[in-house]
Amino acid sequence: MGVLEFLCDRRFHRTVFLPPNPETGRTERYRLSYSDFGDADSDAVVLFCGALMGMRLCYSPLDQLAKDHKVRIIHADRPGIGGSDAVEDIERIEMWLEMIPKLLAHLNVSHVSIASHSAGAIYAMNTILTYPELLHPKNPYAAFFAPWVHPSHSGIAHLRAAELLPAPLIGKFMSVARFVNKNVIPLVGLSTSFIHGIKGSLFQRNTGDTTRAPIPLSPSFVSGMTSRSSSIRSVASGSLNLDNAAVVEELRRLIVSYLFAECTDGISDDCKLVLRKPSSLLWCSRNIVWFDHNDAVPLLSKIIEEERKSGVVDRNWTIDGFHGETDDMVGRKGQEWFDDCWAPNAASPYRREVIPGSDHNYLMDPAFGASAKWLQRVRDAVPEVPESQ
Repeated sequence: MGVLEFLCDRRFHRTVFLPPNPETGRTERYRLSYSDFGDADSDAVVLFCGALMGMRLCYSPLDQLAKDHKVRIIHADRPGIGGSDAVEDIERIEMWLEMIPKLLAHLNVSHVSIASHSAGAIYAMNTILTYPELLHPKNPYAAFFAPWVHPSHSGIAHLRAAELLPAPLIGKFMSVARFVNKNVIPLVGLSTSFIHGIKGSLFQRNTGDTTRAPIPLSPSFVSGMTSRSSSIRSVASGSLNLDNAAVVEELRRLIVSYLFAECTDGISDDCKLVLRKPSSLLWCSRNIVWFDHNDAVPLLSKIIEEERKSGVVDRNWTIDGFHGETDDMVGRKGQEWFDDCWAPNAASPYRREVIPGSDHNYLMDPAFGASAKWLQRVRDAVPEVPESQ
């Protein structure tokens, strides 16, 4: 199977329309785009919340690994990203919380595990707090990969500088990026992944690295990496060879092309959200109020404690935090701050793990092993029903 054929698979280009919602004042139907990949027949389902530029195609390289572990992954585009309709920036969290249960109902999915990468942690946390009943009735499981930490806690200098930028400037991030992708890149013949140099002007140190792309596959093998197929029991004939550098580069190039061919306005809004610019832009919904992770975790602990005290529900909750060995977006200080949010809350069982050789962007590359470990835990949380004899 060729890369273009793989990315054009209908599984990565699903759409559902939500009816008008008089309760919220939304008078028109809402278009939501999503991907639904991995093992389509599995009852071990993940609701995935991608990173800042992580639209529904970006994690498609995990398809074969998910199939191997008998896990299904549902990845919805957030408002104003991909094919999902845009909303006002103050309505992003509310719209997300409206669309997720309706999407899962449309797919006849009763329970999910939840996972996030980077900025997706904000959306994952809101989902868990608002809909704890969506997680497995016996073994609720959530995983945070390189969870986003506000620069006021991480102390990352270039992000603290970005905090000082006016909100309107941050809001124009994708307009500048789109112009460069459409006009500058074709003119000078640069790789399409150069666009992350634009991202770097706001969110990263100027390292001269122009190889970044919104896809969890490192552009080249480094220390600590193994074959991306090493843990797979069998390689399907229709799968991509992710150990082939040419295949990986084409994946990175085409995914960036898809990204800019669709709506990107929501990425600018997410930029403002993660930096809380303006300060009135909160990470939470109106119904469950929290300011940061250190407020959200006690709320989850309260939910778990109330379940146990009720005597009706006693679930074995597990939360995993996977960190890169290096991280120029969160840093060691930010990682430790996130982990410490869970430390005083015994009701929220939390496990942390630093993945050798990995970094913030490429932590989920199958070559580092964290994705395989995560998918196996998703599968283990939903015991398979033995086939009838």
